[in-house]
Amino acid sequence: MIRALTILVLCVMSAVVEAREADGTLGLLITPNNGVPVITAGEDFSVLTRAESALALVGEAGQRYALKVEWSFMVGEKVQGRVSLPANCPGGVYALEATAGTVTDRNARSVWVVASYPPQYRIAHVSDTHIGKEREGHLPSVVVNEQIRDAVNASAASFVLITGDLTEQGEGQQFQEFITVLDGYTKPTFVTPGNHDRKDLNYEAYFGPLQYRFDFGEDAYLAFDTKDMMTADSLGAQDGFLQLERRAMKAARWSIGFSHRYEPVMGMRSQMALFIDNPLHYLLFGHWHQENTAEQKTVPWGTTIISVVPAAVNGAWRPIDVGVQGLLFHPVESVVPVANVLPAEVEAAE
Repeated sequence: MIRALTILVLCVMSAVVEAREADGTLGLLITPNNGVPVITAGEDFSVLTRAESALALVGEAGQRYALKVEWSFMVGEKVQGRVSLPANCPGGVYALEATAGTVTDRNARSVWVVASYPPQYRIAHVSDTHIGKEREGHLPSVVVNEQIRDAVNASAASFVLITGDLTEQGEGQQFQEFITVLDGYTKPTFVTPGNHDRKDLNYEAYFGPLQYRFDFGEDAYLAFDTKDMMTADSLGAQDGFLQLERRAMKAARWSIGFSHRYEPVMGMRSQMALFIDNPLHYLLFGHWHQENTAEQKTVPWGTTIISVVPAAVNGAWRPIDVGVQGLLFHPVESVVPVANVLPAEVEAAE
């Protein structure tokens, strides 16, 4: 495949403001959005809407590019399509606009067009933002996460993985506050849900799909849902998704999974797909609120290397370099004084 253009569907600052519904939930246009972006090589990308729509890219200066879309099939009450990017579309950050009948919806900061992927790059791993977790004597959760965001923005990271427990109780207001923090990132952001985000279907209402895959150059990334302890035992759609997507990742230089948590009691089908039949090279997650120990370098029954980042609500994030020799995990960085950080504690499983 000729990689003349790379389309990063991401979370980057934009001047357009008409994204989402008034309460922050997704409307006509579901993906791409500024929470579940997709990175794809080439000149096309996927969209998911509630109805077939006319689509356009809108730049920060107001420039517009009409998009050709081939609608394929229904996903429940939604329709999926494949979009061709105009050959004359210059690099930059764009909102994606959808119009169906009298309804027009726009997801700001949804598409970033760049010339090529770097062969070596850095990612930022952030987890357990816990927006809404307020503790006496500690900085507000939003303030701490804004400080992390500013530190990541100033870093050399190409994009950010935010692995779950975005909120403390999964309340709509907390998701709105998290999106406000997310809106300030000047890097692509890829989020997954955590067990604190599972109230009703709020995560889905704000971010859409629970699992997805994206490519970044030669590397493939796989996000999957672990909101519930036994989510992989359901024999539901995720089992089939993991099987298919894991096979599609086989040609990648590095296969990297990211999710909120890993537990040895996850379902057998998912364990086999991810760590036994065709094991991921790496798995990144949070949930523990502390780093993995020297004895916890891989999953218990396989070769997949794991890396756990402590909680962002305590001020932590980790830079990770990706290159020819694999992933290089840098020491965890902290944006708050040590006195403001609670002692590390592993979350109760449920």
